[in-house]
Amino acid sequence: MSHFTTTMPTMKEIEQWIFRKMQEEFARAMKQVLEALDQQILEQRDRERYRVKDERETSVNTVFGNVRFKRRLYCDRRSGKHVYLLDQLLQFEGRGKVSPHLEETAIAFASQGPSYRDSAKRLEQLLGYNVLSHQAIREKLIERAEQPMSEVKRRPARVLFVEVDGLYTKLQRSKKRGMENAIAVVHEGWEKSGKRVRLKNKQHYLHTSGGNFWEGFGDFLVERYEIDENTWLVVNGDGAGWIGECTSYFHQCLYMLDRFHVARDLKRFVGHLPKVWETVRRSLAKQDAAALIAALESVAEQEIAEENRKDWKQYKSYLKRHEKHLDDYRKTLQVKGIDTSGMRPMGSAESQMRIFAKRTKRGGYSWSERGVRAMLWTMMRIKEAGMVVRTVEGHASMQATSQQPINMRQLLKNVTQPVKGCIAGMIRMLQGPKQSSTTGMALKALRG
Repeated sequence: MSHFTTTMPTMKEIEQWIFRKMQEEFARAMKQVLEALDQQILEQRDRERYRVKDERETSVNTVFGNVRFKRRLYCDRRSGKHVYLLDQLLQFEGRGKVSPHLEETAIAFASQGPSYRDSAKRLEQLLGYNVLSHQAIREKLIERAEQPMSEVKRRPARVLFVEVDGLYTKLQRSKKRGMENAIAVVHEGWEKSGKRVRLKNKQHYLHTSGGNFWEGFGDFLVERYEIDENTWLVVNGDGAGWIGECTSYFHQCLYMLDRFHVARDLKRFVGHLPKVWETVRRSLAKQDAAALIAALESVAEQEIAEENRKDWKQYKSYLKRHEKHLDDYRKTLQVKGIDTSGMRPMGSAESQMRIFAKRTKRGGYSWSERGVRAMLWTMMRIKEAGMVVRTVEGHASMQATSQQPINMRQLLKNVTQPVKGCIAGMIRMLQGPKQSSTTGMALKALRG
């Protein structure tokens, strides 16, 4: 039976082989699509304005591999500049060597951690070729993070909820051992998402200027919300002095002590007293400041460990001074005639910071100031995807036609008027016998 024995590939080898073949086919299709679009631009351009100067080949790394294609260089008679109309149409800098989708994938990997080097390895393992070095990924992340953001539409707001905390990170090649990154998470309340509850329209602020945190944060709010004398801010923090200053900067502001930090500190003192600790937990959960203070007053000094007694007295006095900051903020809003249905207790500051700390502190990494800020900005923007849109660097000044994003569906429609600019018509390949070819099918997929 030996003549029936053959060497069969494993499932892994089959999968890898098919994936590589698909990459090759997609790369060929993408080359044809790009060159077909460039041909359409040639035929439908404003001939009085754009004169063909040359046809040049370029290459770009994509998730399909390296794609080489030709595109035409035009002379703009109006401005006297040389432009690639295909690049303008695609909102892509053809000399960038990395496609926007691949760049965003690399940046997303880097933001998840644990390191830039690991991100480069994961990208190579996924795509099957060495795409970007870890240093190149870092440079692209910083470059993207430092690009200016487009203006956003201001939203009306009656009550805004703010979770504030500081994130300490170690610095490299600096006289300072580390730096405190002051971060605020702003949202408009809570909404249900299936069985879970999430923060509504969450946005992030990272303080980078040398001035006061709350002044910078105030400018941030004005850019995004229609704030007036009737807007209330509910600020939740861990009790740091700079956080408590919020009430002196905003007229309608309620400051709340973060219950997570209060519970953590009290557990160190009374965690060994079951009845007291249970009362403390319930009081914090109900935001009943009076019950909490009464429970602390009932503890005799002898019940506290001797080495903690001095700190216990100070912390108990501290909580008494901040008793109003432990009470339910909804009581105050109700007195002011604000509907508080759907509002929940504050206290997500620590969970929000834990996400950023996981990337910036895990592994004992140290950062440059520019590097850690870029990483935090990137993580914030990824979380706000769909709310804040970045500007495309370099294309605003070169845009020859409309600055509105090109809708791919419009490329597949018949010509209804003379063209002035990049492109506004149909792709002839989709109307003929070649519409079922590889290129035709790829173009059809662009319809969405």
